[in-house]
Amino acid sequence: MPVYIRKNLSYTPPSIARMSDEDDDDYLQDPDQMRDILPQPYRMINKVLDKLLEDVWDILESKENKRPGEKRKPKPPKYDKPSKAPLLGQATALASSPDGKYLFAGLPNGLVALDALNQQSLSQWEEDSAEITSILTYAFSPTAYVLVTLDDMAVARLFLFTCDCLFFVKVMNDSEGGAKMLASRCEASLEGDYVGIVFENTSTKEVTFETHKVPREAWVGEIEAVEAKIQKEKEQQEKEQKEREEREKELNKTEENTEELPAPTEIADPCTEEPAKEQTVSFLVDALDETEKGDSSRAPTDPSASMIAEKIAHKFTPPTLVLRVRPPVPYVANPPSSAFSATQKVDATGAVLGMGQTHIMSAAHLESRDATFQHMHAGLVKYMTKDEDKKDEDVMTATFHFMNPGRTLLTGLEPVGQTDRPSCVALWWKGTNHLLQFSLLKVSKEPGNSKRRAMPVGEAPQEVEHKVDVVWPFSSKITCSAVSTCTSHIAVGLDNGNVTVWDRYMGLQRGVLNMNSKSTVQMLRFLDPALYPSSSMDYPPYPQRTATYMLAQYADSSQYLCDIGQATQDHPMSISDRPDKDDDVETLLESVPDIPELCLMVQKDGNLYLKDIQTGVEVCQLALPNTHQIMSPWEPVVAFGGRGQLLFVKGSGEEAGEAEESTDTSGVFVFTLRSYPTLDRYWNRLRTPTQLLVHPTIDTRLDALMKERLAQQALRKQRLQMRWGMLRSDLAVIQNAKEVVANTVTRQFLTPSSDRSLPEDVLGKFAPQSQTSLDKNP
Repeated sequence: MPVYIRKNLSYTPPSIARMSDEDDDDYLQDPDQMRDILPQPYRMINKVLDKLLEDVWDILESKENKRPGEKRKPKPPKYDKPSKAPLLGQATALASSPDGKYLFAGLPNGLVALDALNQQSLSQWEEDSAEITSILTYAFSPTAYVLVTLDDMAVARLFLFTCDCLFFVKVMNDSEGGAKMLASRCEASLEGDYVGIVFENTSTKEVTFETHKVPREAWVGEIEAVEAKIQKEKEQQEKEQKEREEREKELNKTEENTEELPAPTEIADPCTEEPAKEQTVSFLVDALDETEKGDSSRAPTDPSASMIAEKIAHKFTPPTLVLRVRPPVPYVANPPSSAFSATQKVDATGAVLGMGQTHIMSAAHLESRDATFQHMHAGLVKYMTKDEDKKDEDVMTATFHFMNPGRTLLTGLEPVGQTDRPSCVALWWKGTNHLLQFSLLKVSKEPGNSKRRAMPVGEAPQEVEHKVDVVWPFSSKITCSAVSTCTSHIAVGLDNGNVTVWDRYMGLQRGVLNMNSKSTVQMLRFLDPALYPSSSMDYPPYPQRTATYMLAQYADSSQYLCDIGQATQDHPMSISDRPDKDDDVETLLESVPDIPELCLMVQKDGNLYLKDIQTGVEVCQLALPNTHQIMSPWEPVVAFGGRGQLLFVKGSGEEAGEAEESTDTSGVFVFTLRSYPTLDRYWNRLRTPTQLLVHPTIDTRLDALMKERLAQQALRKQRLQMRWGMLRSDLAVIQNAKEVVANTVTRQFLTPSSDRSLPEDVLGKFAPQSQTSLDKNP
């Protein structure tokens, strides 16, 4: 059907009220729409760039919004005028004694011991090309300290410091069959009874862990003999000093008498007398100078301990090897061909937890699983690191802790009646999931053989290599561990962010904490139990179970404070979040000895701060002079002295000289923390020393209860008199109660229905009266 359309028609435009809203994509509103739409892949690139610009803009906007808050945030006071120690310009390592009295410094050619308060040199040990890079100190006795050092050539040495004298004991890494042994880690127990070293054989690249026992009984006797010799030598030097002082006085008197002689008479010949006088005076002066020179070279006013130590030259009994542990071998298939022979080697009950080396998986089974994995992840296997690269990158290292007796080892492996000496060593290898515990009380088959001997490849000396006693498996790789000072608690940090805390003394697990699942645990540290709030209960009279705080730091620099007491499962407190800037990444070093609330920490940019670990607030900043800076922000050379009153920091610096030559101005700077007013409120706090290991036995509890009973015996007579005085009132109360009960019984109404045997005249006496009769006869 034909359709006729008119030509030259004009439609009336809609009114303003009826006009639709403008399209968002209209080019008049968005000038970018004037261009054509980009084809692929440029359209995708345009979207990526737009998203990138938006993200950058959001970051800039957030930083701009945080800037006013950072400006308003109060900054801690800055102390930037430390003094420079004169004798420690070339120090390569610093360490303080446990009591804070002495300071030990490593030098490019030896070791020196100083007084921590006045930095006066006491004793020195020298050896060419022995640059000490690490020093650890332990209190062997009230007057003796054990020192363990490492140098830049990976040589471990053992020293003993007593009576202000340093004595060299032994080089710990002896050669094994001609091969050089490098020490990568060397530590001792809390009181220096055992020394553990991690060695690496340069020829076979094999890593081993060894434990050496220090002969405590022999050393105690030898220290007493050395102290007697040193005291005798000091008395002899003091006697010689007094004699020299007397000679000096006599020479001075002779010189004064010579000057006061009367003038020569006329008979005397002045030409011959004056030269004689000058000759006499010159002779006295020369004698005095020679005496002073002899005094300074032989025996100064303060006897040199180094000279005394060299003169005595006592050789202490060396420690003996008691344990050697090798890293676990890679997992291989079970060699037996039949399943029956394989099951005979496996614990059928499941009561024994091991390393997983003994299993029933055959080679065919492992090959089948490997082929299945390769097939399922064929697209991702090519990005995996090859085994050859892993061997070059990963270096097998061990972390160990010496621990006192507890309830985690088997019966018979703990000493009886001795709780203050190490009984086992806990060890874990890098990249493994197992914490191994070895008893230190096992007797070697060859007790006298303390030296290494050349062993063929594949053969292991059985006299010091024992099987592991206890194995603790974990669900993830172990990254760090820590033990308390009394070794009653141990904490293990895992790669998945979990932290497991165990009470070794009771053999119980305190809890498993997960504070940050997005990062790995980097550092764990138990704090002083004195910081934990104590309960004010008056009863029972014996001490109760105590607890403390644990500080955890993750790889992203976030820090948390955990309660390992009854509230272990509670959410930990975050004291520091992940920093926005890389320069603000913190590394916690150590706590101030007498102020456990404060911890010294260093940032990536080299700034030192004292931080309150309970609140996360930076108390003050410790700055070196502008011409110096910290040598390494990750491992700075620092040490406390005088129980935290002084802080020693090594700073490196250079001074430009003539002809483009620079002079090394590195040195050790001393911060007097006790004089800073910001820390006065921390120094003035009263802290009660508290032991974390508080588990009273039944005998201790009974003794405490009996003592309380005897102490309250004097008040017993007074309580008896008060009780007898209250007895009359108690009897009166009881008698009144009985009378009330009797009156209640007699007032019960009797009716004919209740007792029909009574006559009517009797019942009438007890019959209830009407209200009218009651009104008449009240």
